[in-house]
Amino acid sequence: MALTASRARPPLPASQQYEALARWVLNKRLGTLSMYTGFAVMVTTALLAVCTQRTITFLAIITVPSFTTLMCLSFILPLVLLRRWTLKAIPEPYPSYSALFRSLARAPSTYRNLGITCGSFASFALLNALCAALLGAHDWHLFMPTKRHAVNLNEKVVFLMLGNSLVGVVLAMKDMLQRRETVKWPTKVSLKPHTLFDHASKSFTFKGSAFFASSTVIGYSIVYALFRKSVYRTLMRLPLIGGFFKPFIFQAARPSTSIPITFHLMPRLLLLALICTMHYENVQAFFDSLAGRGMLVARDSSDPDACIKSGLELQDPYYKHFAFLELAHMARKGPTERRVAVFNDPQKWNFISRTCFKTMGEDYGHLRRRGKPPPPPPAAAPPTPARSLAPVTPRKSSVIPNLNSSVYKPLPPPSPGSLFVKSLLSSTSSPSTTQGEGSAAPDGTAGSGSPSSSLRASAMPSIFVTKVAVEPSPAVDAAPVPPPAQPTPGIIQMVKKGIGFVFGQLTAHVPAVKTGDEPFFILPAFLQEWRKQVEKERIQFTVEEVLKRQSLDRYCVQILTGFTVASLTEDSYGTLQQDIPKVLEVLVSTLIALEEYTQELATSPMAMSADAWQVEVAIMEQVTPFADDIRRALGDILYTFGDRLNVFRLPPAVARRLQLMVSVM
Repeated sequence: MALTASRARPPLPASQQYEALARWVLNKRLGTLSMYTGFAVMVTTALLAVCTQRTITFLAIITVPSFTTLMCLSFILPLVLLRRWTLKAIPEPYPSYSALFRSLARAPSTYRNLGITCGSFASFALLNALCAALLGAHDWHLFMPTKRHAVNLNEKVVFLMLGNSLVGVVLAMKDMLQRRETVKWPTKVSLKPHTLFDHASKSFTFKGSAFFASSTVIGYSIVYALFRKSVYRTLMRLPLIGGFFKPFIFQAARPSTSIPITFHLMPRLLLLALICTMHYENVQAFFDSLAGRGMLVARDSSDPDACIKSGLELQDPYYKHFAFLELAHMARKGPTERRVAVFNDPQKWNFISRTCFKTMGEDYGHLRRRGKPPPPPPAAAPPTPARSLAPVTPRKSSVIPNLNSSVYKPLPPPSPGSLFVKSLLSSTSSPSTTQGEGSAAPDGTAGSGSPSSSLRASAMPSIFVTKVAVEPSPAVDAAPVPPPAQPTPGIIQMVKKGIGFVFGQLTAHVPAVKTGDEPFFILPAFLQEWRKQVEKERIQFTVEEVLKRQSLDRYCVQILTGFTVASLTEDSYGTLQQDIPKVLEVLVSTLIALEEYTQELATSPMAMSADAWQVEVAIMEQVTPFADDIRRALGDILYTFGDRLNVFRLPPAVARRLQLMVSVM
């Protein structure tokens, strides 16, 4: 009985409750998201049914809710689960679009996402056609049987499914290139209740998606009209699967005129694609608004301090962001009792301050290295050999002879008779023999017969011997050495250079007399906007690689500033007073590094080109808000403490910067 009886799940301790509570809150948000998006699907399906039937019938009252439920299960639910699986708290840095393309092409999740999105859009088109068939439109059944082929597919339904699935693939690729899976964290520490409409209105981008959907439908219709017969006949002639496809597509492969069919179905496909795009953007916008919205999880637990500590220690950056956001809310706008509890326990404040200092210190080093990885640690010294513990008998010291002096015994001075005999012998000998045996050689070295020459050649180490390099005399009739041949570029490199040259000529700007810079060729407006967007995001890639965790750093700034400002009236024991110089030093150092990086971007070659405004936009969107938060935090501390900061000893650079801010205030 004990083995089969149901037991209540034992409650988790407070030190492990944060992630579980956060998951529970997020699951409730997903339920709210499904309810709102399902209601939107039901409204659009009902409107289509009313417009088709021009009346409300009992059959429509039964059919529309049933197909709405099926559409939510086959279209909305896969999109929501897909966003949940691919959620990222911190954007991955990519140096360029080419690196992003390569990463997406290598990742298996890319093809999984495209397949799920393609299937969702195709199922929505199929259910829409079946719903119309049940309401009386007999031309939209899935099968159109003939006498010879009872399972012949309806080409109209196939046309809608293929076109709508292609629209889904295009929208999914657009979101992947825009890295929409990254959470948009709030910049302000505010947990006021907002409606879903307020959240979705900030990220609902139906205009751009509708343009992509319309362009895809028009291009697909043209391609389908031109290559419809050849594609179907090729499928029927395949060696292994041609026999399987033949009963389904035999009627579509018959010779007929496909252009009237295509243009007859294109308005319906365009309407269906716009409806699916609206639902798709609705899901994406609501998910973006709910995925990064803050939550007060630790407040409702049994031990709030232990619960939020467990959130700060999590390895998952997504839930860690929620913990930092809740702590920043407590430091800025939370109840006084919770801050007083932190000040009264030095261990709690030490843990919070060290966590914030460590996070900002790691990102400060990343900013100083401009996004490059840290240098490898120095190699460890080789282990010293173990010394023997046996007593060593001391040796008798000996004098090392000087190797630069002669090792031979000095000869006695020659007598006058020997000098006379030696002069006679030298006069009768040949000059070459005398030179080779005892005199110096013409090149300045000693002869081989000299004792000192043999000593210099054998006894002296080579590192101490200075060797004179003898340059060979150049040959008069020698031919000049040709330079090394340059490698011949391959065909692929030449094609890449040609495409780059043509694209550069199309998008290059030349000076004009009246209207300023104009393109060399007048491009369509959408191509110009696309080019500007690509250039802007290419610069943003560079900035995001350097400031990839600025959302977490901004929460750390709010935490340190909130506790520091509140410590003037709430810290009775002075727990935080000793860390005020460290807080000021961290904030000022980060601000100086951001200003230096801003100046570097402003003087970069990209800023000197014709697209300088894009660098300014990247600075204003990503660097300036972070720097403004730090300036605002320093201003709050200076305004709160005033002259009381004179009792602290600060580094000279920090003191000068604070004095400059005081003079401006």
